[in-house]
Amino acid sequence: MVNPILKNKTYLLAYFLFWVMLTVVQTVLLQWSQDLYWLQALVEAGIYCFGFSLVGLAIWYIVRYTDLEKGSLWNALSSHLAAAAFLIFIWLEASYYLTALLLEYSGPLLSSPIPGRGWKLALGTVYYLLIVLIYYLLIFYQNYQEKKIREIEMQSALKETELSMLKAQINPHFIFNSLNSISSLTLTRPEDAHEMIVKLSSFLRHTIGHAETELVPIKKELETIQLYLDIEKLRFGKKLNVKFEGSNSIPEEVLVPNLILQPLIENAIKYGAYESISISTIEVRLSFSGRQLEVEIINSLEPDALPKKGKGIGLKNVRGRLQLIYESADLLKTNKELDQYKVQLTIPQLINQQ
Repeated sequence: MVNPILKNKTYLLAYFLFWVMLTVVQTVLLQWSQDLYWLQALVEAGIYCFGFSLVGLAIWYIVRYTDLEKGSLWNALSSHLAAAAFLIFIWLEASYYLTALLLEYSGPLLSSPIPGRGWKLALGTVYYLLIVLIYYLLIFYQNYQEKKIREIEMQSALKETELSMLKAQINPHFIFNSLNSISSLTLTRPEDAHEMIVKLSSFLRHTIGHAETELVPIKKELETIQLYLDIEKLRFGKKLNVKFEGSNSIPEEVLVPNLILQPLIENAIKYGAYESISISTIEVRLSFSGRQLEVEIINSLEPDALPKKGKGIGLKNVRGRLQLIYESADLLKTNKELDQYKVQLTIPQLINQQ
């Protein structure tokens, strides 16, 4: 793995500024404590700081070798102890001789005219520990970010799976009903059965192949719903009356989840036209304001009709899809009265949709 400081410009700049700051601080301390000229203090501090900045880059490979998550703590400590002793010794030797060369000092290392070798050894140890700590923190942060990304990917995959399961429950439900109707029409009205097959084929072409999370323009959704209603009108004839209000005033850029209205209208037909002995009216009212699309689906009810039993799969699955896509549990509301059943659907327009 590449050193994270070298592959990230922000980290590299921060690392560079850190050593520049230490050079300034050490220059002031050397000039004050050892009575050196400013230039001498700056050269000595610069050489020692620049030297350890290079050592600090090499320490990364020691840290990677002593991975705390995979190895034992004792092995990590012994490896760092040996590496610290070797690198700090090399740093002190090289920095001293380079300083002596530039400032024209002479003499063996232990009797160096540049005092303070003890505190430089201690300072090198502190530098080593600090850099090791920073590297471990970077590894921890990097692992945390990777884990977070994996969790997001897993949640996204799970969401797609749940949506697929919800949609898989809706499509067969409608198809089975349509096939049953076609079977009945082949005996009584063969021409209508043929037309119903053609319209069913067109409807399936509009719906199959779209992702469950795909957002489509409201115009396309209404065109798909019209195909669905054409199929249902062949089944119920004049008994079914559907009115749309406000659809022409909805902006074209408004987006809705693909095939989100079909199960709601199917539910209205199921509990309206199925139970009614007269004309069943379904009203679909659309309005848009405040970056929200409001849809009301109202179907008439026969007060004396026997209630049709059902498992509520359509409404339940629509709620599930809305929850997964918009992360809100109150976008679908229902209200049943004596002579009508109302479904209120709110579809927010997300900022990144536009």
